[in-house]
Amino acid sequence: MQSPHLASHVVAGLNARAKWKERKFDEAFELAGDAADLAGAAGDDDTWWEMLYLQAECRRDQGSIEEYLRLATELNNHQLTSTSSERGAKAGTMVAVAFQGLGRLAEAAAMASDSAKLAAGDPDLLHVQILAQRALIAALAESRLLEDAWRECLQLETLLADVDEDTAGKGYWVIGNVAFLADRVADGGMYHDLAAERLSPSKDVDLWARFNRASAEMRLQAKLLDSATLRCIERAEMATDIVGGSERDHLEMSLVRARWNYLNQDMQEALAILEPLCAQSSILATQTAAEAHFLLGRTLLALGRLDDAEAVFDKSASLFDQSALPERSSAVHDYLRDNVGSAAKDRGGQHRG
Repeated sequence: MQSPHLASHVVAGLNARAKWKERKFDEAFELAGDAADLAGAAGDDDTWWEMLYLQAECRRDQGSIEEYLRLATELNNHQLTSTSSERGAKAGTMVAVAFQGLGRLAEAAAMASDSAKLAAGDPDLLHVQILAQRALIAALAESRLLEDAWRECLQLETLLADVDEDTAGKGYWVIGNVAFLADRVADGGMYHDLAAERLSPSKDVDLWARFNRASAEMRLQAKLLDSATLRCIERAEMATDIVGGSERDHLEMSLVRARWNYLNQDMQEALAILEPLCAQSSILATQTAAEAHFLLGRTLLALGRLDDAEAVFDKSASLFDQSALPERSSAVHDYLRDNVGSAAKDRGGQHRG
């Protein structure tokens, strides 16, 4: 029954957001479209804009990143967005996150930086500024511009003192990620502990899954093969199964488990995960697909499949090049030169013997 105190487009918008919170993204997308139409007819520009924003969030959470970018770009370029710093910063951050998801890291960093500056001019937009700052740090970190990323982390930390626990937890999470990548392992653990204290599976199981997956990934990059890392992996896998998650979520989770297997010298288990994962890697961000192929190449090499490994290494380097990550591409070529060449010589010597 519709409340007599609420306009029909407001009720429709509330229903759309409720479906989004239930992770019924297709239903939420349709209801948000209906609410936007009703809001437009009623002359409610604020609700109209928020419903288009919600539609973009639905596509993001489904892992439909190309569609997410299209919707975010349309919103960012709309005349109504230019009339508000809040709308401009929110839409720009959306575009930045979409660029990152597609491996367009330089564009992601530039867009997020502009969005953070736009929000910083208004003290009422602290949460919006934090969103943009997190997007900027993530893009810089994936670009391996770690000094720049750490500088932005220190700026982000100053913004977290007076915010709610959920916002603070997400902030400490991204700071911890950068600390791990920059070989500040103790700092990484400390910031991720701060995040874990503030994020709760009872509040948001999906967020808990993503945090534990990211924490496990960072710990594995730091070669921390301990029970704490395994607990992160297991918590993330369980939470991902509970919420369902997009196909992209499951592939990213599988990549973390494969890395654990590889680092623990369980090459057959790693291979069993990585071969089907890489066959579907177009679903992933380009830089993530590149990392998956790099890990598959190393796994194949460890199992003595040299020809297969070389082909996969070439694919990995190409994907890193597409992501404008020349240092990672060089790392693949260096690994190929230092390991495949010597392995081939060893194999040749054995054959001659």
